[in-house]
Amino acid sequence: MIRRLLALLRHDFWLKLLSLAVAVLLWAMVVQDYNKVTSVTFDVPLEVISHPEYEIYEGRRDLETEVEVRVTGPNLLVSSLKADDLRAWVDYRTVQQAGRAQEVRVQVSGPPRYEGQVEYRANPATVTVTLVENRTLTVPVAVTPESGIVAVGDREFRYTAVPVNGTIFVSGRADYLGLVRSAVVALQGADLEPPLQDGRLTETRTRLQKAVRLVDAVMQPVEKLAEHYAEVEITWEELPPGKRVTVSPQTVGELPPGFELAGVSVSPAEVTIRSATLDGSLPQVSAVQTEPVDLSGQTQSFTTVARLVAPAGTSLAQTSVEVSVSIREVSAEKLFGAVPIAVQNAPEGLEVTLSQGTVEVRLTGRYTLVHPLDASAVIAYVDVAGLGPGTHRLPVKVIYPPEIVETAIDPAVIEVTISPAEIE
Repeated sequence: MIRRLLALLRHDFWLKLLSLAVAVLLWAMVVQDYNKVTSVTFDVPLEVISHPEYEIYEGRRDLETEVEVRVTGPNLLVSSLKADDLRAWVDYRTVQQAGRAQEVRVQVSGPPRYEGQVEYRANPATVTVTLVENRTLTVPVAVTPESGIVAVGDREFRYTAVPVNGTIFVSGRADYLGLVRSAVVALQGADLEPPLQDGRLTETRTRLQKAVRLVDAVMQPVEKLAEHYAEVEITWEELPPGKRVTVSPQTVGELPPGFELAGVSVSPAEVTIRSATLDGSLPQVSAVQTEPVDLSGQTQSFTTVARLVAPAGTSLAQTSVEVSVSIREVSAEKLFGAVPIAVQNAPEGLEVTLSQGTVEVRLTGRYTLVHPLDASAVIAYVDVAGLGPGTHRLPVKVIYPPEIVETAIDPAVIEVTISPAEIE
């Protein structure tokens, strides 16, 4: 048996030895190539895992939908990877505190069989994000207009609109939700038309589901909240003939210093009055006043709802109107009587003498910018750069805060004398 094996070994011995050497060489090359470390970069879609209670306030939601992932490891493993084999994500559930900017790590994973053999590195490695709480509040509902007159031909119908429920639940980001004070349903003309068929009122009331406008304490819209709805009930009744009169808006209170009333308008501009007595007689009335709208402390234009005051002996089909108040900031002028004049770029070894040491400066601008200014906010100077000995007439230049206009400098030009310094 042994002799037979030895005979087989001696047969083509050198050829077998050469084959073995080639096999060992190929094996060494494969092992060397496998162990060679290389890196490849992939563009990988980024997945965002949302927080169950918080919502994004600031930060990039998806990092432009992709991140750059650099994979480092053995050449044979890395070269066989594709972008589809990789997963990148940010998990906002790791955020523990709302209302504070935090770095959330971009995580990357690959095929399970490569675990521990390759390294993944994302670029960018983190995303800065601020999360805020979602909340739900109960908000009162207001309807505008809440009553009024609709004319159909020569007939008039009084409508009254009220919310079916006085409040609604409003959900959204806590930072915006904290501004909301009421939910306003703004009815349109088509909503208020009475249901007539063959000249008869087919029903005296109906209900509508309407989107609300969420507003703050001064009736300004609060943006970035989802749309919410409220149910409104509208009732109609036909009225006997009346008289159309203009609406005169009334105001009370003073605007803060620096602001003035640019105008007040109402919608609608006219309403109908009717007699409050059985004989149908109307007093000599040409206008109806609103309850006073308070201007105290207001610095911005605003719109509000004001109730109407019925003149004695009359009744009003429409009880309120929308009043728009336009407010603007006034311009102010301030005089600085003795601003010292400084000298800039005075030549060395020479003495500079000014014909006048101070200047009068008059500034104009918005009241809130000009009124608080004091003398330290204004700097006057002359620039003597490049000038030699002698007397020169130079303009006085003034530095003052931005958004303010210089209206007068007195004097605008002064004489500047440059002479050799006296040696004591």
